[in-house]
Amino acid sequence: MKRKLQNYLIITAASVLYAVGISLFLDPNNLAPGGVTGIAIILNRLIGVKTGTLLLNIPLILLGIWKFGWRFIVSTSYAILAVSIATDVLAPMGAATNDRLLAAVAGGSLVAIALGLVFRAGATTGGMDIVVKVLRLKYPHMKTGSLFLVSDVIVASCSGLLFGDLNIVLYALIAVFVMSRVMDMVLYGMDEAK
Repeated sequence: MKRKLQNYLIITAASVLYAVGISLFLDPNNLAPGGVTGIAIILNRLIGVKTGTLLLNIPLILLGIWKFGWRFIVSTSYAILAVSIATDVLAPMGAATNDRLLAAVAGGSLVAIALGLVFRAGATTGGMDIVVKVLRLKYPHMKTGSLFLVSDVIVASCSGLLFGDLNIVLYALIAVFVMSRVMDMVLYGMDEAK
């Protein structure tokens, strides 16, 4: 019970950290970091859907239930809810910085640290996290950050079509690369041999 409570405290803190990375750094600078969050940022600009929306996660939650069972989904659902609420609460605060390079590095690092902590606590934040977890069952030799990198590059590149600005795509790709590297450091440490 103590371990479970500790995991939920970690998930809560990591969810707030994730929301800070999105709401104060990436989203206000039009940087779509990939995954469902990046898709939500793009949809926010297109049709006004809140970035913290839960609807995009429903099909992926069903995939998670099928592959991992209900126990996994309880902690994941908690993380999804915590991230969504924290993202929507922090969004009105605006950008912590208007320098897109700083936003890409800081936002990408915060999101990656948060994702790594949530993964270590036995949950995910929904979205592509569940897809990556399923892929890791089939390809256990591939690092989590590398799997995220592939899907995130696709979403970040699509954001360029929406914003019509190559600079935004390049900054989003910097955020994606930072996220991939930092997440692998959080999950696997600095030792590549590990």
